[in-house]
Amino acid sequence: MSTALLSTKGQLVIPSRIRKALHLQPGDRVELELEGQSLVIRRVQAKRAKLVPGDFGRPVLKAPKGAPPMTPDRV
Repeated sequence: MSTALLSTKGQLVIPSRIRKALHLQPGDRVELELEGQSLVIRRVQAKRAKLVPGDFGRPVLKAPKGAPPMTPDRV
């Protein structure tokens, strides 16, 4: 278990051991949730497009779930 000190501004420094375990980098978003008397911190997965193998072996950019469809008008 690790401990951290809450600043007068309400800021909390996540110990490096935990940042490394969660692969957190500066600018990453985390999700905070109360579970009873506990604070749970989760890394928010970035919703980014990914290259996946398409037809004929060519890579295709696949949009994340819930992304709006790409149409010629939107482009």
